[in-house]
Amino acid sequence: LLGPFVTAFLLALCLTPPVRALARRAGVMDRPSPRKLHARPVPLLGGLALYAAIGGAAAFFAPPAPGLLGLVAGATLLLLTGLWDDTRGLSPRGKLLAQAAAALVALAGGVSISFLPHPLLNWGVTVLWLVGITNAFNLLDNMDGLSAGLAAISGGTFALLAARYAEVGPEQLPTAVAGAAIAGACLGFLRHNLYHASIFMGDAGSQALGFLLAGLAAYGSWRSPTLPTSLLIPFLVLAYPIFDTSLVTLLRWRQGRPLTLGGKDHSSHRLVRLGLGRTETVLLIYLFALTHALTAALVTSVTLRLALLALAISASVLFIFGMVLRKVDVYGDGAAALEAGGKPAIPEEVIPVDQTSR
Repeated sequence: LLGPFVTAFLLALCLTPPVRALARRAGVMDRPSPRKLHARPVPLLGGLALYAAIGGAAAFFAPPAPGLLGLVAGATLLLLTGLWDDTRGLSPRGKLLAQAAAALVALAGGVSISFLPHPLLNWGVTVLWLVGITNAFNLLDNMDGLSAGLAAISGGTFALLAARYAEVGPEQLPTAVAGAAIAGACLGFLRHNLYHASIFMGDAGSQALGFLLAGLAAYGSWRSPTLPTSLLIPFLVLAYPIFDTSLVTLLRWRQGRPLTLGGKDHSSHRLVRLGLGRTETVLLIYLFALTHALTAALVTSVTLRLALLALAISASVLFIFGMVLRKVDVYGDGAAALEAGGKPAIPEEVIPVDQTSR
């Protein structure tokens, strides 16, 4: 795993500055708006550096395997449509269609779950999974270093678990190499993105990363004493993106707000409204992700009863966390406070907006 990890890290570290300069010359900038946190234009196109770093490392180290080409083709499609969105704009429906097309490409290439009793059920759940996780990472790209850091943790966890069970099938080593490459590339990119970000990955990066991680979850084999516990591993590794998207979707739906409209109502924004700094917020979310990654590693070595106990504890923690976050008034209209029977948590004016944070 060291070879693809270090190679991707160095490629991302070195490729990001020229890509940033290219974005500035081309005028591809993420400009301030009421639904964003940064107060000055920031270059986009960081996804190009990430994609090149992951692809270069994986191409050199990964052995050929059935299905891998379909996953790469789907990620490439989302990279291109993400670049279109970053430069010209794309409607939510257009994004969803592109994600569905990428999922079908990966499915045609052989990326699919296999635990359900009928192929059509397996294909349908695979497409929903790929689209859902892709959207989750796209929505999480709302604060400096958040999406890249979570992708690094998820990719590294998949790499370690796939390498641990390398003898299960021919897909395990490519999964391990790709996961290590994702982790390395994201850590190299974080040098330019975590604190006082000088570049954003944009939709091109967040969608491609989410799709690759969702594909690795469906592509790899996660051996465990029982089938149910092996199915828990992808959900635990990707628990925080799933939690954040579920929380935002549910709360918007309850308040009658548009589900596809971007806004400052994600879990990261709510933590800032509670008084945490943005770097503190990102690091806290990293801690949640690492805890669930360790739980996923634990699940591979214990009985079903202990695995279910670990899952229940993880789910309980996220449930309590969500119950706290839902009380935060992020809309500035007192809706959450009225629901809680009290006053708005923190007025809009106390949220500091510096010149570099997203």
